Amino acid sequence: MIKICFKNDGYLLFLLFLSINYYSQCTSCTVTNPTSSNYIFSSGSVVCFTTNTTLSDVTFENDSKICIAPGVTLVIQNNVNSANGSNVTFEIAGTLQFNQNPNINSNLTINIASGGTMRSGTSGNNNFTFGGTANTLTNRGVVDVGVLGFGNNGATNVIDNYGTYSITSNINISGTTTFRNFGIINVGQNFSSSNATTYINCGTMNTAQGYNLSSGRVINTGIFNVGTGTVDMGANSRLENYGTFYSKGSINGSSTSSIYNEGLLKITTWQPNGATIKGPVSSSKKGFVYVINQINPNGAKVGPDLDFTRYSQYEGTMIKSGTQGATAIFANAPSYINTSGTTTTAASANVTFDCSAGGACGASLTTDIGLCPNMDGSFPPVANSDTFAVNAGSSSVASVLANDLEQYNGVAATTSNVILTQVSTSNPNVTLDTSTGLVQVGSNVLTGTYTMTYQICRISLPSSCSTATVTINVTGGDPVCYKPAITSGTALPSPSGITSLTRASPGDTNWPETRKGAWLVLESKTKGFVVNRLTTAQVEQIPTGDLKEGMMIYNTTLNCLQINTDGTVTGWKCFNTQACPD
Repeated sequence: MIKICFKNDGYLLFLLFLSINYYSQCTSCTVTNPTSSNYIFSSGSVVCFTTNTTLSDVTFENDSKICIAPGVTLVIQNNVNSANGSNVTFEIAGTLQFNQNPNINSNLTINIASGGTMRSGTSGNNNFTFGGTANTLTNRGVVDVGVLGFGNNGATNVIDNYGTYSITSNINISGTTTFRNFGIINVGQNFSSSNATTYINCGTMNTAQGYNLSSGRVINTGIFNVGTGTVDMGANSRLENYGTFYSKGSINGSSTSSIYNEGLLKITTWQPNGATIKGPVSSSKKGFVYVINQINPNGAKVGPDLDFTRYSQYEGTMIKSGTQGATAIFANAPSYINTSGTTTTAASANVTFDCSAGGACGASLTTDIGLCPNMDGSFPPVANSDTFAVNAGSSSVASVLANDLEQYNGVAATTSNVILTQVSTSNPNVTLDTSTGLVQVGSNVLTGTYTMTYQICRISLPSSCSTATVTINVTGGDPVCYKPAITSGTALPSPSGITSLTRASPGDTNWPETRKGAWLVLESKTKGFVVNRLTTAQVEQIPTGDLKEGMMIYNTTLNCLQINTDGTVTGWKCFNTQACPD
Protein backbone atom coordinates (compact mmCIF):
# COMPACT_ATOMS: atom_id res chain seq x y z
CA MET A 1 0.00 0.00 0.00
CA ILE A 2 1.11 3.61 -0.61
CA LYS A 3 0.98 6.08 2.23
CA ILE A 4 1.47 9.84 2.53
CA CYS A 5 2.31 10.96 6.08
CA PHE A 6 3.58 13.71 8.36
CA LYS A 7 6.75 13.65 10.37
CA ASN A 8 5.88 12.90 13.95
CA ASP A 9 7.40 15.99 15.53
CA GLY A 10 6.76 19.61 16.46
CA TYR A 11 4.15 21.58 14.54
CA LEU A 12 3.48 18.67 12.26
CA LEU A 13 2.39 16.62 15.26
CA PHE A 14 -0.22 19.29 16.04
CA LEU A 15 -1.63 18.98 12.54
CA LEU A 16 -1.63 15.23 12.90
CA PHE A 17 -4.25 15.46 15.58
CA LEU A 18 -6.36 17.76 13.40
CA SER A 19 -6.35 15.12 10.67
CA ILE A 20 -6.81 12.04 12.81
CA ASN A 21 -9.23 10.48 10.32
CA TYR A 22 -6.31 10.46 7.88
CA TYR A 23 -3.44 9.69 10.21
CA SER A 24 -5.13 6.68 11.67
CA GLN A 25 -4.26 5.04 8.34
CA CYS A 26 -0.67 6.38 8.04
CA THR A 27 1.50 5.31 10.93
CA SER A 28 4.47 3.36 9.53
CA CYS A 29 6.18 5.00 6.55
CA THR A 30 8.71 2.77 4.82
CA VAL A 31 9.82 5.56 2.42
CA THR A 32 9.58 9.34 2.87
CA ASN A 33 9.82 11.90 0.04
CA PRO A 34 11.31 9.78 -2.79
CA THR A 35 13.39 11.80 -5.28
CA SER A 36 13.36 9.59 -8.41
CA SER A 37 11.18 11.16 -11.11
CA ASN A 38 10.07 7.75 -12.45
CA TYR A 39 9.03 5.95 -9.33
CA ILE A 40 7.89 2.42 -8.51
CA PHE A 41 5.77 2.16 -5.38
CA SER A 42 6.94 -1.28 -4.39
CA SER A 43 4.77 -4.03 -2.99
CA GLY A 44 3.95 -3.54 0.70
CA SER A 45 5.46 -0.05 0.82
CA VAL A 46 4.04 2.94 2.67
CA VAL A 47 5.38 6.02 0.89
CA CYS A 48 4.90 9.31 2.72
CA PHE A 49 5.12 12.80 1.25
CA THR A 50 5.81 15.67 3.64
CA THR A 51 7.20 18.09 1.04
CA ASN A 52 5.88 19.12 -2.36
CA THR A 53 6.93 16.51 -4.94
CA THR A 54 6.56 16.03 -8.70
CA LEU A 55 6.89 12.56 -10.23
CA SER A 56 6.88 11.59 -13.89
CA ASP A 57 5.81 8.00 -14.70
CA VAL A 58 4.74 5.93 -11.70
CA THR A 59 3.97 2.25 -11.13
CA PHE A 60 1.91 0.95 -8.25
CA GLU A 61 2.65 -2.58 -7.16
CA ASN A 62 0.39 -4.77 -5.03
CA ASP A 63 -0.40 -3.55 -1.49
CA SER A 64 1.31 -0.20 -1.93
CA LYS A 65 0.07 2.89 -0.16
CA ILE A 66 0.77 6.61 -0.50
CA CYS A 67 0.15 9.19 2.21
CA ILE A 68 0.16 12.92 1.51
CA ALA A 69 0.45 15.24 4.49
CA PRO A 70 -1.78 18.33 4.96
CA GLY A 71 -0.51 21.30 2.96
CA VAL A 72 1.63 19.05 0.72
CA THR A 73 1.07 18.54 -3.04
CA LEU A 74 2.07 15.43 -4.96
CA VAL A 75 1.92 15.88 -8.77
CA ILE A 76 2.07 12.86 -11.07
CA GLN A 77 2.93 14.23 -14.51
CA ASN A 78 2.62 11.31 -16.87
CA ASN A 79 1.59 7.66 -16.92
CA VAL A 80 0.10 5.70 -14.04
CA ASN A 81 0.69 1.95 -14.24
CA SER A 82 -0.90 -0.74 -12.08
CA ALA A 83 -1.84 -4.39 -12.46
CA ASN A 84 -5.29 -5.95 -12.52
CA GLY A 85 -6.06 -7.69 -9.23
CA SER A 86 -3.54 -5.73 -7.17
CA ASN A 87 -4.54 -3.44 -4.28
CA VAL A 88 -3.51 0.20 -3.96
CA THR A 89 -4.43 2.80 -1.31
CA PHE A 90 -4.30 6.61 -1.44
CA GLU A 91 -4.46 8.50 1.88
CA ILE A 92 -4.80 12.17 0.98
CA ALA A 93 -4.66 14.95 3.57
CA GLY A 94 -2.93 17.36 1.15
CA THR A 95 -3.32 17.42 -2.65
CA LEU A 96 -2.87 14.61 -5.15
CA GLN A 97 -2.83 15.94 -8.72
CA PHE A 98 -2.70 13.90 -11.93
CA ASN A 99 -1.72 15.86 -15.05
CA GLN A 100 -2.88 13.13 -17.42
CA ASN A 101 -6.05 11.00 -17.50
CA PRO A 102 -5.29 8.13 -15.10
CA ASN A 103 -7.04 4.80 -15.57
CA ILE A 104 -6.03 2.77 -12.53
CA ASN A 105 -6.45 -0.98 -13.05
CA SER A 106 -5.78 -1.93 -9.43
CA ASN A 107 -8.44 -2.28 -6.79
CA LEU A 108 -8.26 1.23 -5.44
CA THR A 109 -9.07 2.56 -1.96
CA ILE A 110 -9.02 6.34 -1.65
CA ASN A 111 -9.49 8.22 1.63
CA ILE A 112 -9.51 12.01 1.34
CA ALA A 113 -9.36 13.83 4.66
CA SER A 114 -10.99 17.15 5.44
CA GLY A 115 -8.78 19.73 3.71
CA GLY A 116 -7.49 17.16 1.22
CA THR A 117 -7.95 17.33 -2.57
CA MET A 118 -7.72 14.83 -5.41
CA ARG A 119 -7.51 16.61 -8.77
CA SER A 120 -7.16 15.36 -12.32
CA GLY A 121 -5.61 18.07 -14.50
CA THR A 122 -4.23 21.41 -13.38
CA SER A 123 -7.75 22.84 -13.34
CA GLY A 124 -9.68 19.66 -12.68
CA ASN A 125 -10.71 19.07 -16.30
CA ASN A 126 -9.01 15.71 -16.87
CA ASN A 127 -10.66 12.33 -16.45
CA PHE A 128 -10.15 9.89 -13.60
CA THR A 129 -11.18 6.26 -14.10
CA PHE A 130 -11.41 3.39 -11.65
CA GLY A 131 -10.54 0.26 -13.58
CA GLY A 132 -10.30 -2.29 -10.76
CA THR A 133 -12.87 -4.79 -9.57
CA ALA A 134 -13.29 -3.51 -5.99
CA ASN A 135 -13.02 0.25 -5.44
CA THR A 136 -13.80 2.51 -2.48
CA LEU A 137 -13.68 6.30 -2.40
CA THR A 138 -14.41 8.08 0.88
CA ASN A 139 -14.17 11.85 0.55
CA ARG A 140 -14.22 14.46 3.31
CA GLY A 141 -12.36 17.01 1.23
CA VAL A 142 -12.57 17.80 -2.51
CA VAL A 143 -12.66 15.70 -5.66
CA ASP A 144 -12.04 17.86 -8.75
CA VAL A 145 -12.12 16.01 -12.10
CA GLY A 146 -13.49 16.24 -15.61
CA VAL A 147 -15.11 12.81 -15.96
CA LEU A 148 -15.38 10.46 -12.99
CA GLY A 149 -15.46 6.99 -14.50
CA PHE A 150 -15.94 3.43 -13.30
CA GLY A 151 -14.94 1.28 -16.22
CA ASN A 152 -15.17 -2.34 -15.09
CA ASN A 153 -18.52 -4.03 -15.70
CA GLY A 154 -17.76 -6.66 -13.06
CA ALA A 155 -16.61 -4.21 -10.40
CA THR A 156 -18.08 -3.36 -7.02
CA ASN A 157 -17.72 0.35 -6.29
CA VAL A 158 -18.54 2.18 -3.04
CA ILE A 159 -18.43 5.99 -3.00
CA ASP A 160 -19.18 7.83 0.25
CA ASN A 161 -19.00 11.63 0.11
CA TYR A 162 -18.95 13.99 3.08
CA GLY A 163 -17.15 16.81 1.25
CA THR A 164 -17.40 18.30 -2.26
CA TYR A 165 -17.29 16.79 -5.73
CA SER A 166 -16.63 19.15 -8.63
CA ILE A 167 -17.14 17.14 -11.82
CA THR A 168 -16.79 19.28 -14.93
CA SER A 169 -18.34 16.79 -17.31
CA ASN A 170 -19.91 13.39 -16.54
CA ILE A 171 -20.11 10.50 -14.11
CA ASN A 172 -19.88 7.23 -16.06
CA ILE A 173 -20.68 4.10 -14.08
CA SER A 174 -20.33 0.39 -14.73
CA GLY A 175 -20.60 -2.53 -12.35
CA THR A 176 -22.39 -2.67 -9.01
CA THR A 177 -22.05 0.81 -7.61
CA THR A 178 -23.37 2.62 -4.54
CA PHE A 179 -22.93 6.38 -4.52
CA ARG A 180 -23.88 8.06 -1.22
CA ASN A 181 -23.65 11.80 -0.66
CA PHE A 182 -23.81 13.76 2.60
CA GLY A 183 -22.03 16.80 1.14
CA ILE A 184 -22.20 18.56 -2.23
CA ILE A 185 -21.87 17.03 -5.70
CA ASN A 186 -21.86 19.27 -8.78
CA VAL A 187 -21.96 17.55 -12.18
CA GLY A 188 -21.30 19.83 -15.19
CA GLN A 189 -23.18 17.66 -17.67
CA ASN A 190 -24.92 14.37 -16.88
CA PHE A 191 -24.38 10.95 -15.38
CA SER A 192 -25.16 7.42 -16.37
CA SER A 193 -25.87 4.30 -14.35
CA SER A 194 -25.57 0.58 -14.64
CA ASN A 195 -28.49 -1.70 -13.88
CA ALA A 196 -27.00 -2.21 -10.41
CA THR A 197 -26.39 1.41 -9.41
CA THR A 198 -27.85 3.11 -6.35
CA TYR A 199 -27.51 6.86 -5.85
CA ILE A 200 -28.23 7.92 -2.26
CA ASN A 201 -28.36 11.68 -1.80
CA CYS A 202 -28.64 13.04 1.73
CA GLY A 203 -26.90 16.33 0.94
CA THR A 204 -27.09 18.43 -2.21
CA MET A 205 -26.63 17.05 -5.71
CA ASN A 206 -26.71 19.27 -8.79
CA THR A 207 -26.45 17.99 -12.34
CA ALA A 208 -26.61 20.48 -15.22
CA GLN A 209 -28.22 17.93 -17.52
CA GLY A 210 -30.21 14.77 -16.97
CA TYR A 211 -29.17 11.19 -16.37
CA ASN A 212 -29.80 7.66 -17.56
CA LEU A 213 -30.88 5.56 -14.59
CA SER A 214 -31.10 2.29 -16.56
CA SER A 215 -32.53 -0.17 -14.02
CA GLY A 216 -30.89 1.61 -11.10
CA ARG A 217 -32.24 3.44 -8.09
CA VAL A 218 -32.15 6.99 -6.72
CA ILE A 219 -32.96 7.63 -3.04
CA ASN A 220 -33.11 11.31 -2.14
CA THR A 221 -33.54 12.65 1.39
CA GLY A 222 -31.75 15.92 0.62
CA ILE A 223 -31.85 18.34 -2.32
CA PHE A 224 -31.50 16.89 -5.83
CA ASN A 225 -31.51 19.35 -8.73
CA VAL A 226 -31.56 18.08 -12.32
CA GLY A 227 -30.91 20.51 -15.18
CA THR A 228 -32.61 20.82 -18.54
CA GLY A 229 -31.69 17.38 -19.86
CA THR A 230 -33.72 14.19 -19.81
CA VAL A 231 -34.03 11.69 -16.99
CA ASP A 232 -34.45 8.25 -18.54
CA MET A 233 -35.87 5.65 -16.21
CA GLY A 234 -35.36 2.16 -17.58
CA ALA A 235 -37.14 -1.07 -16.72
CA ASN A 236 -37.58 -1.63 -12.96
CA SER A 237 -35.81 1.63 -12.11
CA ARG A 238 -36.97 3.53 -9.04
CA LEU A 239 -36.78 7.10 -7.82
CA GLU A 240 -37.54 7.54 -4.11
CA ASN A 241 -37.91 11.10 -2.87
CA TYR A 242 -38.14 12.05 0.80
CA GLY A 243 -36.60 15.50 0.33
CA THR A 244 -36.76 17.95 -2.58
CA PHE A 245 -36.28 16.66 -6.13
CA TYR A 246 -36.41 19.24 -8.94
CA SER A 247 -36.25 18.32 -12.62
CA LYS A 248 -36.09 21.20 -15.11
CA GLY A 249 -36.16 18.87 -18.09
CA SER A 250 -38.20 15.78 -18.89
CA ILE A 251 -38.58 12.56 -16.92
CA ASN A 252 -39.26 9.60 -19.21
CA GLY A 253 -40.68 6.55 -17.47
CA SER A 254 -41.24 2.98 -18.54
CA SER A 255 -44.05 0.58 -17.70
CA THR A 256 -42.08 -1.06 -14.88
CA SER A 257 -40.39 2.07 -13.51
CA SER A 258 -41.73 3.85 -10.45
CA ILE A 259 -41.47 7.06 -8.48
CA TYR A 260 -42.13 7.11 -4.74
CA ASN A 261 -42.68 10.59 -3.34
CA GLU A 262 -42.98 11.47 0.33
CA GLY A 263 -41.42 14.93 0.02
CA LEU A 264 -41.59 17.60 -2.68
CA LEU A 265 -41.29 16.55 -6.33
CA LYS A 266 -41.01 19.48 -8.76
CA ILE A 267 -41.47 18.31 -12.34
CA THR A 268 -41.37 20.31 -15.53
CA THR A 269 -42.36 17.45 -17.87
CA TRP A 270 -43.22 13.86 -16.98
CA GLN A 271 -43.86 11.26 -19.63
CA PRO A 272 -44.89 8.21 -17.60
CA ASN A 273 -45.25 5.66 -20.41
CA GLY A 274 -47.17 3.48 -18.00
CA ALA A 275 -44.98 4.18 -14.95
CA THR A 276 -46.23 4.41 -11.37
CA ILE A 277 -46.00 7.39 -9.05
CA LYS A 278 -46.70 6.34 -5.48
CA GLY A 279 -47.18 8.21 -2.23
CA PRO A 280 -47.01 7.15 1.44
CA VAL A 281 -49.17 4.23 2.56
CA SER A 282 -50.15 6.17 5.69
CA SER A 283 -52.62 9.04 5.43
CA SER A 284 -50.63 10.78 8.17
CA LYS A 285 -48.10 11.60 5.43
CA LYS A 286 -48.47 13.09 2.00
CA GLY A 287 -46.24 13.52 -1.04
CA PHE A 288 -46.51 16.84 -2.88
CA VAL A 289 -46.00 17.07 -6.65
CA TYR A 290 -45.61 20.40 -8.45
CA VAL A 291 -46.12 20.21 -12.22
CA ILE A 292 -45.54 22.76 -14.97
CA ASN A 293 -46.56 20.88 -18.13
CA GLN A 294 -49.71 18.81 -18.29
CA ILE A 295 -49.13 15.07 -17.95
CA ASN A 296 -50.33 12.49 -20.47
CA PRO A 297 -50.68 9.43 -18.22
CA ASN A 298 -50.54 6.85 -21.03
CA GLY A 299 -51.40 4.07 -18.58
CA ALA A 300 -49.75 5.63 -15.52
CA LYS A 301 -50.80 4.52 -12.02
CA VAL A 302 -51.08 7.30 -9.42
CA GLY A 303 -51.58 7.19 -5.65
CA PRO A 304 -52.11 6.93 -2.78
CA ASP A 305 -51.67 10.02 -0.58
CA LEU A 306 -50.39 12.49 -3.17
CA ASP A 307 -51.25 16.10 -3.94
CA PHE A 308 -50.71 17.68 -7.37
CA THR A 309 -50.48 21.42 -8.00
CA ARG A 310 -49.84 23.04 -11.36
CA TYR A 311 -47.42 25.97 -11.68
CA SER A 312 -46.43 28.20 -14.56
CA GLN A 313 -42.94 28.84 -13.13
CA TYR A 314 -40.69 27.73 -10.28
CA GLU A 315 -37.73 30.07 -10.71
CA GLY A 316 -37.80 33.30 -8.75
CA THR A 317 -41.30 33.81 -7.41
CA MET A 318 -43.25 30.59 -7.84
CA ILE A 319 -46.49 31.21 -9.74
CA LYS A 320 -49.41 28.82 -9.70
CA SER A 321 -51.31 28.16 -12.88
CA GLY A 322 -54.72 29.75 -12.85
CA THR A 323 -56.48 26.42 -13.25
CA GLN A 324 -56.15 23.56 -10.78
CA GLY A 325 -57.75 20.15 -10.50
CA ALA A 326 -57.36 16.75 -12.14
CA THR A 327 -57.99 18.00 -15.68
CA ALA A 328 -55.35 20.70 -15.28
CA ILE A 329 -52.76 18.09 -14.24
CA PHE A 330 -53.65 15.13 -16.48
CA ALA A 331 -54.59 15.19 -20.15
CA ASN A 332 -56.77 12.16 -19.39
CA ALA A 333 -57.44 10.26 -16.21
CA PRO A 334 -54.70 7.97 -14.88
CA SER A 335 -55.37 4.82 -12.88
CA TYR A 336 -55.68 5.93 -9.28
CA ILE A 337 -54.50 3.26 -6.83
CA ASN A 338 -54.97 2.87 -3.08
CA THR A 339 -52.52 1.56 -0.49
CA SER A 340 -53.03 -2.04 -1.65
CA GLY A 341 -52.51 -1.13 -5.32
CA THR A 342 -56.17 -1.58 -6.22
CA THR A 343 -57.60 0.76 -8.86
CA THR A 344 -60.07 3.20 -7.35
CA THR A 345 -61.14 6.84 -7.49
CA ALA A 346 -58.91 9.82 -6.77
CA ALA A 347 -60.83 10.53 -3.57
CA SER A 348 -60.54 6.93 -2.34
CA ALA A 349 -56.82 6.96 -3.11
CA ASN A 350 -56.52 10.27 -1.21
CA VAL A 351 -55.09 11.92 -4.32
CA THR A 352 -55.86 15.64 -4.09
CA PHE A 353 -55.22 18.72 -6.20
CA ASP A 354 -53.82 21.92 -4.67
CA CYS A 355 -55.03 20.86 -1.24
CA SER A 356 -53.14 23.71 0.43
CA ALA A 357 -55.48 26.24 -1.19
CA GLY A 358 -58.36 24.87 0.84
CA GLY A 359 -56.31 23.92 3.87
CA ALA A 360 -57.45 20.30 3.56
CA CYS A 361 -54.24 18.39 2.92
CA GLY A 362 -54.50 16.14 5.96
CA ALA A 363 -50.71 16.11 6.27
CA SER A 364 -48.08 18.81 5.94
CA LEU A 365 -45.26 19.04 3.41
CA THR A 366 -42.08 17.50 4.86
CA THR A 367 -38.73 17.66 3.07
CA ASP A 368 -36.40 16.65 5.92
CA ILE A 369 -36.97 13.29 7.57
CA GLY A 370 -33.65 13.56 9.41
CA LEU A 371 -32.40 10.19 8.16
CA CYS A 372 -29.95 8.92 5.56
CA PRO A 373 -30.14 5.39 4.17
CA ASN A 374 -27.47 2.79 4.78
CA MET A 375 -25.13 1.86 1.96
CA ASP A 376 -27.41 -1.06 1.02
CA GLY A 377 -30.26 1.40 0.43
CA SER A 378 -32.22 0.38 3.51
CA PHE A 379 -33.11 2.89 6.21
CA PRO A 380 -31.96 2.83 9.84
CA PRO A 381 -34.47 2.01 12.58
CA VAL A 382 -36.57 4.73 14.16
CA ALA A 383 -36.52 4.97 17.95
CA ASN A 384 -39.06 7.46 19.27
CA SER A 385 -38.91 9.05 22.71
CA ASP A 386 -41.42 8.02 25.38
CA THR A 387 -42.88 9.31 28.64
CA PHE A 388 -44.03 6.75 31.21
CA ALA A 389 -45.69 7.05 34.63
CA VAL A 390 -44.41 4.20 36.83
CA ASN A 391 -44.94 3.49 40.51
CA ALA A 392 -41.83 2.82 42.58
CA GLY A 393 -41.21 -0.91 42.83
CA SER A 394 -42.94 -1.74 39.54
CA SER A 395 -42.47 -1.76 35.77
CA SER A 396 -43.94 0.23 32.92
CA VAL A 397 -47.06 -1.20 31.29
CA ALA A 398 -45.80 -0.58 27.76
CA SER A 399 -42.49 -1.39 26.10
CA VAL A 400 -40.20 1.38 24.85
CA LEU A 401 -40.43 -0.41 21.48
CA ALA A 402 -44.18 0.17 21.21
CA ASN A 403 -43.78 3.26 19.03
CA ASP A 404 -40.51 2.31 17.30
CA LEU A 405 -39.88 0.95 13.80
CA GLU A 406 -37.38 -1.66 12.63
CA GLN A 407 -36.57 0.81 9.85
CA TYR A 408 -38.15 3.99 8.50
CA ASN A 409 -41.56 3.20 6.96
CA GLY A 410 -40.95 -0.39 8.01
CA VAL A 411 -42.52 -2.86 10.42
CA ALA A 412 -42.85 -2.34 14.15
CA ALA A 413 -39.68 -2.85 16.17
CA THR A 414 -39.70 -5.94 18.37
CA THR A 415 -37.07 -7.87 20.25
CA SER A 416 -37.08 -10.33 17.35
CA ASN A 417 -35.93 -7.77 14.75
CA VAL A 418 -33.90 -5.23 16.76
CA ILE A 419 -31.19 -5.40 19.39
CA LEU A 420 -32.26 -3.35 22.41
CA THR A 421 -29.68 -1.90 24.80
CA GLN A 422 -29.72 0.61 27.65
CA VAL A 423 -27.25 3.42 27.01
CA SER A 424 -27.60 5.48 30.19
CA THR A 425 -29.91 6.23 33.10
CA SER A 426 -30.16 9.08 35.59
CA ASN A 427 -30.81 6.61 38.45
CA PRO A 428 -29.18 3.18 38.78
CA ASN A 429 -32.47 1.80 40.09
CA VAL A 430 -34.36 2.93 36.99
CA THR A 431 -33.38 0.36 34.39
CA LEU A 432 -34.47 -1.19 31.11
CA ASP A 433 -35.29 -4.86 30.75
CA THR A 434 -33.76 -5.41 27.32
CA SER A 435 -35.58 -8.73 26.88
CA THR A 436 -39.02 -7.08 27.09
CA GLY A 437 -38.48 -3.33 26.61
CA LEU A 438 -40.17 -2.57 29.95
CA VAL A 439 -38.79 0.14 32.24
CA GLN A 440 -38.17 -1.16 35.77
CA VAL A 441 -38.24 1.14 38.79
CA GLY A 442 -36.78 -0.06 42.10
CA SER A 443 -38.81 0.13 45.29
CA ASN A 444 -36.32 2.55 46.82
CA VAL A 445 -36.62 5.14 44.03
CA LEU A 446 -38.05 8.39 45.34
CA THR A 447 -40.96 10.16 43.72
CA GLY A 448 -39.62 12.33 40.91
CA THR A 449 -38.69 12.47 37.22
CA TYR A 450 -35.88 10.39 35.75
CA THR A 451 -34.52 9.85 32.24
CA MET A 452 -33.05 6.93 30.38
CA THR A 453 -31.44 6.63 26.93
CA TYR A 454 -31.75 3.44 24.93
CA GLN A 455 -30.61 2.23 21.51
CA ILE A 456 -32.11 -0.10 18.94
CA CYS A 457 -30.06 -1.70 16.15
CA ARG A 458 -31.40 -3.82 13.33
CA ILE A 459 -30.61 -7.51 13.80
CA SER A 460 -30.21 -7.83 10.03
CA LEU A 461 -27.74 -4.90 10.00
CA PRO A 462 -26.32 -4.36 13.53
CA SER A 463 -24.43 -1.21 12.47
CA SER A 464 -27.75 0.51 11.67
CA CYS A 465 -28.97 2.04 14.93
CA SER A 466 -31.12 4.75 16.48
CA THR A 467 -31.38 6.16 20.01
CA ALA A 468 -34.19 7.73 21.99
CA THR A 469 -34.88 9.06 25.48
CA VAL A 470 -37.46 7.82 27.96
CA THR A 471 -38.82 10.18 30.62
CA ILE A 472 -40.04 8.28 33.69
CA ASN A 473 -42.33 10.00 36.16
CA VAL A 474 -42.08 7.94 39.36
CA THR A 475 -44.85 8.08 41.92
CA GLY A 476 -45.29 6.33 45.27
CA GLY A 477 -41.62 6.50 46.15
CA ASP A 478 -41.01 6.19 49.91
CA PRO A 479 -38.97 9.22 51.05
CA VAL A 480 -36.73 7.20 53.40
CA CYS A 481 -34.64 9.59 55.45
CA TYR A 482 -32.68 10.31 58.58
CA LYS A 483 -32.86 13.20 61.05
CA PRO A 484 -30.44 14.76 63.54
CA ALA A 485 -30.38 13.04 66.95
CA ILE A 486 -32.71 14.28 69.69
CA THR A 487 -30.56 15.75 72.48
CA SER A 488 -33.24 17.06 74.85
CA GLY A 489 -34.85 15.10 77.69
CA THR A 490 -33.28 12.55 80.08
CA ALA A 491 -29.84 11.35 78.96
CA LEU A 492 -29.62 7.63 79.64
CA PRO A 493 -26.23 5.96 80.09
CA SER A 494 -24.94 3.49 77.50
CA PRO A 495 -24.54 0.11 79.22
CA SER A 496 -21.94 -1.52 76.96
CA GLY A 497 -19.13 -0.60 74.58
CA ILE A 498 -16.14 -1.78 72.60
CA THR A 499 -13.01 0.40 72.60
CA SER A 500 -9.54 0.22 71.14
CA LEU A 501 -8.37 2.91 73.55
CA THR A 502 -8.25 0.62 76.64
CA ARG A 503 -10.27 2.91 78.90
CA ALA A 504 -13.48 0.99 79.67
CA SER A 505 -14.47 1.31 83.33
CA PRO A 506 -17.69 0.77 85.30
CA GLY A 507 -19.72 3.66 86.57
CA ASP A 508 -22.03 6.15 84.87
CA THR A 509 -19.31 8.82 84.87
CA ASN A 510 -16.83 6.57 83.07
CA TRP A 511 -16.67 5.21 79.56
CA PRO A 512 -18.88 3.89 78.00
CA GLU A 513 -21.72 5.02 80.27
CA THR A 514 -20.66 8.64 79.87
CA ARG A 515 -21.74 8.28 76.21
CA LYS A 516 -25.49 8.74 76.62
CA GLY A 517 -28.46 7.34 74.70
CA ALA A 518 -27.07 4.15 73.08
CA TRP A 519 -27.23 0.40 73.68
CA LEU A 520 -23.72 -0.12 72.30
CA VAL A 521 -20.81 2.31 71.93
CA LEU A 522 -17.89 1.70 69.55
CA GLU A 523 -14.70 3.73 69.96
CA SER A 524 -11.45 3.91 68.00
CA LYS A 525 -9.07 6.52 66.62
CA THR A 526 -7.61 4.27 63.93
CA LYS A 527 -10.40 1.86 63.00
CA GLY A 528 -13.72 2.28 61.20
CA PHE A 529 -16.98 0.40 61.76
CA VAL A 530 -17.87 -1.77 58.77
CA VAL A 531 -21.28 -3.38 58.46
CA ASN A 532 -21.86 -6.32 56.14
CA ARG A 533 -21.14 -5.32 52.53
CA LEU A 534 -23.48 -7.00 50.02
CA THR A 535 -24.45 -6.49 46.40
CA THR A 536 -28.12 -6.12 45.44
CA ALA A 537 -28.02 -9.68 44.09
CA GLN A 538 -26.67 -10.95 47.43
CA VAL A 539 -29.29 -9.00 49.39
CA GLU A 540 -31.98 -10.66 47.29
CA GLN A 541 -30.59 -14.07 48.33
CA ILE A 542 -31.18 -13.48 52.08
CA PRO A 543 -33.91 -15.99 53.08
CA THR A 544 -37.23 -14.30 53.63
CA GLY A 545 -37.54 -15.84 57.08
CA ASP A 546 -34.28 -14.21 58.17
CA LEU A 547 -35.32 -10.67 57.26
CA LYS A 548 -35.91 -8.42 60.27
CA GLU A 549 -37.13 -4.87 60.63
CA GLY A 550 -34.08 -2.70 61.29
CA MET A 551 -31.63 -5.11 59.58
CA MET A 552 -28.75 -3.05 58.16
CA ILE A 553 -26.20 -3.65 55.38
CA TYR A 554 -24.04 -1.55 53.07
CA ASN A 555 -25.21 -2.13 49.47
CA THR A 556 -22.15 -2.04 47.21
CA THR A 557 -24.29 -1.97 44.06
CA LEU A 558 -26.24 1.13 45.11
CA ASN A 559 -23.40 2.62 47.22
CA CYS A 560 -25.64 3.34 50.18
CA LEU A 561 -26.38 2.19 53.73
CA GLN A 562 -29.60 0.13 53.48
CA ILE A 563 -32.04 -0.55 56.30
CA ASN A 564 -34.95 -2.94 56.10
CA THR A 565 -37.98 -1.02 57.32
CA ASP A 566 -40.55 -3.79 57.67
CA GLY A 567 -38.83 -7.20 57.59
CA THR A 568 -39.91 -7.97 54.01
CA VAL A 569 -38.14 -8.37 50.68
CA THR A 570 -39.42 -4.96 49.52
CA GLY A 571 -38.56 -3.23 52.79
CA TRP A 572 -34.95 -2.33 51.95
CA LYS A 573 -34.43 1.45 51.81
CA CYS A 574 -31.33 3.51 51.16
CA PHE A 575 -30.46 5.63 54.22
CA ASN A 576 -29.28 8.74 52.37
CA THR A 577 -31.83 11.56 52.62
CA GLN A 578 -32.02 13.93 55.59
CA ALA A 579 -35.03 15.80 57.07
CA CYS A 580 -37.99 14.17 55.35
CA PRO A 581 -41.50 15.09 56.55
CA ASP A 582 -43.15 12.95 59.27
